[in-house]
Amino acid sequence: MFARVSQWSVPPEHQNEALRAAEEKIGPALSKQPGYRGDLLLGDRHSGKMLTVTLWEDEQAMHATDEASQWFRSYGARQTCGTAESTGHYEVYRAPSLGDTSSS
Repeated sequence: MFARVSQWSVPPEHQNEALRAAEEKIGPALSKQPGYRGDLLLGDRHSGKMLTVTLWEDEQAMHATDEASQWFRSYGARQTCGTAESTGHYEVYRAPSLGDTSSS
């Protein structure tokens, strides 16, 4: 599995718009891409930093969506008055199930 990780600067007052854009537009479009395995949206309202992580079946599937990911980042920036600061590609060495996030 591979991951594309983007770091964002999004004003804290616009982070709800980022969540709404991810849920209503970006997530549904991503889920139609071949090899898509899931995504995460992480945020820190105090610093205005956010991270997006998209997970892909393999490196080929991830890179096949490079052009589309540019559109997703542009759209996200417009919707949130934010800026995509950086994007990196990583091999996923370990991905525990996210089904149960309760602490034991």
